[in-house]
Amino acid sequence: MFLWFLAGPNIATIHQAMIVSQQDLERLISSRRTSKPSWFNDQEPDHADVRHAIDVARKAPNHHRTEPARFYLLDKSRIKEVGRLFGEIVAGDSPDEFLIDRAAKKTTEWSSSPGLIVVTCFTDHSSELVASKPNAIEEDYATCACICQNLLLLLHNLGIAAKWSTGPVWKHRDFRQVVGIPNPPPDERVIALIFYGHTEKTAPPPTYSPIEMKLSDYSNSP
Repeated sequence: MFLWFLAGPNIATIHQAMIVSQQDLERLISSRRTSKPSWFNDQEPDHADVRHAIDVARKAPNHHRTEPARFYLLDKSRIKEVGRLFGEIVAGDSPDEFLIDRAAKKTTEWSSSPGLIVVTCFTDHSSELVASKPNAIEEDYATCACICQNLLLLLHNLGIAAKWSTGPVWKHRDFRQVVGIPNPPPDERVIALIFYGHTEKTAPPPTYSPIEMKLSDYSNSP
């Protein structure tokens, strides 16, 4: 199917080798937006579809085949608990009314999300692999980041809106127990909280710098 690489590419053979059209793939990537949990409506997502999307998303580049990603697909009670914990993190020990109000809003926003996936990265820091190749720690993180992007795109294609959050709720002493994370840090670290649901709202498209500002292109050098 991919013999055009050997024969020398031309338009006809490239099109034959495509699994999905380039236009469709570009549109999928370019149209994905972050959707705040507060935007989600009452429509219940199909969690079986989400579970399948997680399975497919795992198929990402992974040096040493460590399969570092771990997923925790939470139920309503755990989602509410995570929301409560984050509210406590935001409020802290300060009597500041602004922080207390912000904490209450975050608790409500997170607790009411129809769905939440916690994605972690597991790397055994005492392993022979890490001892001989310390870069494996960051390579595992990179794999998990690729998996999260895969998952966001798969959800988007299903019409499910999502947000990749890094709100530091994992700093709460009770977080790992609520989610069910068995391994302590640094072996298992949180990569993402992916909130998901349905919404009629769409964030405006972001503005990107011209590619010339980000790309050093030597491909046409003699």
